[in-house]
Formats: sequence, C-alpha cells, structure tokens
Amino acid sequence: MPKVVSYLPPVLFERNKVETPPGWNLIFAQKHGEEEIIEACKDADFLMVTAANPLITAQIIRNIPSVCLLQVFGTGFDKIDIEAAKEVKLPVANTPGQNATTVAEFTIGAIIALQRKIMIGNREVKAGRHREIEQEFIRTGLKEIRGTNIGLVGLGTIGRQVARLANFMGARVSYYDPYRPDKKIEDELKVRYCSFTELLQNNEVISLHVPLNEDTRWLISRNELALMQPGALLINTARGEILDQAALAEALESGHLGGAAVDNFSPDPPPPDHPLLNLSPAANEKFIASPHIAGVTAASFSRMLEEALANIQRVAAGENPKYVVNGITSPRMQAKR
Repeated sequence: MPKVVSYLPPVLFERNKVETPPGWNLIFAQKHGEEEIIEACKDADFLMVTAANPLITAQIIRNIPSVCLLQVFGTGFDKIDIEAAKEVKLPVANTPGQNATTVAEFTIGAIIALQRKIMIGNREVKAGRHREIEQEFIRTGLKEIRGTNIGLVGLGTIGRQVARLANFMGARVSYYDPYRPDKKIEDELKVRYCSFTELLQNNEVISLHVPLNEDTRWLISRNELALMQPGALLINTARGEILDQAALAEALESGHLGGAAVDNFSPDPPPPDHPLLNLSPAANEKFIASPHIAGVTAASFSRMLEEALANIQRVAAGENPKYVVNGITSPRMQAKR
C-alpha cells in the first residue's frame, strides 16, 4: 500500500472527481515548515507538491529517505532544491505541457487587452464617458495582433503554443532561445530565430516563456527594457524573478513601455509596497496584474492532476517515472529497503 503525501488540498481531488487507485494511503499535508514536511513524509513512498509551494529544501530532501519520487503538480520546479535531490538520487518529475495552451491563451488575451486598451474603455464607459473615450480611441487608433511583430523569449512547449496562436491571428513571430530547435520546427511554427538583443529591439511585443534558473534570473532588467521599442508591450507569464519588476515600474512610469502584464510577482504574493502595486494612475492603466493564474483553469488542473497521479502509479507498479527534471531516471527504490 503506497503512502502518498500530497500538498494539493483534497478539494482539488473532489472538484475534479479524481479517484486514487485502490489501496493508496493518501495523506493531505498542510503545514509548510521544514520539520513539519519531514514529519509528514515519515515512511512515505511519494511526495506530491505544487509548482508554487511548499519550498522543498536540501534539509528536507536529505531527511525523507523513504520517498522514491518527488512529483510536482505543474511545470515549474524552482521551489525544489534540484541539486540536493540529484545528490541523493531522488528523481523529481513534473507534468509539462498540460497547461501550455492555457498559458498561451492568457498571453494572447493579455496582448489583446493592452492593444485595445480594454481596461481604460471599461473604466470610462462605466463612468459615463462613452462618447468621449470612443472618440479618443478612434482619434489615436488601436492596434491589433494581425501584423504585429511579436518576440518570444523561449520556444519551449508554451512558447510554441503562443507562436501557433499568434501566427493564426496574423502576427509576425520571432524568437530567441539558447537551445535552438531544428530548422524543421521553426518552419512548422513559422517563426524566425534572432539574437536576444535583436529580439528586444525589433518587436512591438515581448513575451517571456523561460524557466527560472541561474541563467534566466533577472534576465530582463533596466538595460534590456531600454533596448525595447518605445511603446512596446511586455508580457510575463513565467516566474517573477526573471523580470526586474522595479525596473518595469520605472519603464511604465517614464512612458517608455506602452504596457505590461505580469502573472507572477517577486516576491509572490507581492507586499503592499511593491513598486508595481504603487504606480501612478497613468502608469497603472497600462499595467495588468494577475494572481499567478495564467495556467490555472478547471480543465488544466484536471489534466495536471491526472498526469501527476499517473506518474506516481507508474512508479508504484515498478516502472520508471516520466518527465524527470533532475536526470535521475530511476525511482529511489534502494532507500525503501
């Protein structure tokens, strides 16, 4: 009878009508302290956590010897000490791709909302200034995705879905990724590769789709924002630490950027004094704040949960896990003996 410690609340299982295999001992843990996680995992076979929390430190990993697989619900794994897990030969797996279309939809929606100034129009119409804002928008003009130059930083699963949707809507898409895929994939997606600097300089919209690691932390800061075209839009559905958010606030205040959307803050959630929560009225109307839900829909949750449970069941049946992110492809069975 495998013992599975879950940091996903039971309401997710109930809402998605997901049943665990017969014989599983499913324990729902809630406390996020190091010692409390270690205690919850005593004699556990599997540990399942969300991509957002809790923080799984080296201290925790070295003190849960019975756990043979650490399963992440979602794509991100930056809350887990991957190197520590590798040292003790504990495989860490995620559920990639299950919310790629979901995030891509959000990205396109954010671009449309900023280009069409939907938030401003909504505010003005409700304030009784329908004719005034209508005439203002007609006079100044509104943009559309068709014909827009969109630059993608990262061409992984999500970036490719964004490229497909943007191309379908008539955009011109280019990308930068340090791991350039085969030319055949570029042709299929109708995307053009360029350097990071060229991408920032030559596009009206920049959208970030890279994982958080030491190479991407603070990838976009003051220097990079300064390279972007005046009036350009910046969309970040990746981790908050990829983007210097104080620098973004400055770029919005100065008018250099035409707008931005951020789905994940640094820190997350943001404190009341966070620069992006204290913008001037003029800068604020160009900024969309989202509570880390770009990949969160009822359907995507269901897909990620089913994939996470299937991977645990796979290992419980004696197979190797799929979607390993730390290079340890075999379950840590020796720790259970």
